[in-house]
Amino acid sequence: MIITSAPGKLVLFGEHASRHGKPILVQAVDSRVYAILKPRKDGKIFLTSKNYGVVKEKWPNRKLDILSATIKKFSEKTGASGGFDLEIKSDVNAGTGSSNAVTVAALGALNEHFGASMKKKEIADTAFEISSGVAGYGSGMDVAASTYGGIIYYVKGKVTRVVTNKNLPLVVGNTGIKAKSGSIIKGVQYLEKKYPALLTVLIDRVGEIVDEAERAIRKSDFQTLGELMNINHGILCSMGVSSIELEKLVFAARKAGAFGAKLSGAGIGDNMIALAAGNEKQVSNAIRTAGGKILPVKVGEGLRLEKSG
Repeated sequence: MIITSAPGKLVLFGEHASRHGKPILVQAVDSRVYAILKPRKDGKIFLTSKNYGVVKEKWPNRKLDILSATIKKFSEKTGASGGFDLEIKSDVNAGTGSSNAVTVAALGALNEHFGASMKKKEIADTAFEISSGVAGYGSGMDVAASTYGGIIYYVKGKVTRVVTNKNLPLVVGNTGIKAKSGSIIKGVQYLEKKYPALLTVLIDRVGEIVDEAERAIRKSDFQTLGELMNINHGILCSMGVSSIELEKLVFAARKAGAFGAKLSGAGIGDNMIALAAGNEKQVSNAIRTAGGKILPVKVGEGLRLEKSG
């Protein structure tokens, strides 16, 4: 039996600009997806994930489209064939990218089982091919976080580097609203087509913010980092991806003494983050009072082999 795991992700800076080749800062989180592979002698493949309501069903499976696509792509790339049971278990929190962690964890298990000797870069590149093929969009930053771990500086197809493996003093608030990334991205794309000059300026500014934020993280300059969060959030609001629910949590955190606060991810729902060095309890209480749920989030390791043999 082989068990591998990969973390979810939390976007810190750079949403909606990374699709245009701008950098993004994304953090691997310490909640994980587990892939459990058991060999079969009959050559058949069965999939299980109670999280998705699937129990020992034949591959391919529509409910587990991302996992089915992962097995297909791995077989095409490596020529590997053979039977196995593959189970996915997830404890990844809402809004932190479990589907891409599924892809990375599953590739890790298949790689170990078939002895394909794929390095982390090849796993990340393959996972991006799979996720973008199934979803039809994406920059690859989430699979980079799930593969490498830590806080990642990522530019689509160009740069992936770990900025730090240390925790930032973040408080994460969940709105309770499940965001549908596809429709949100389409909304931003509509503005990009209608106001190309204006949106180009905003996207360029977001790229500059990410570079400034990386420097601030390396220096532990929380004052600057919080200010950059506020500026980034303002740009995201102008792109139409905030909501009343997010704004309540963001402004409650700022009022309670956070250095800065912003939405995290595609927007509209899911999560926001606040930088709250020294007053995490006060900021957490303010977010709860405003209707949010606090998610315990720390920096996570990347793809990991938990058990082999």
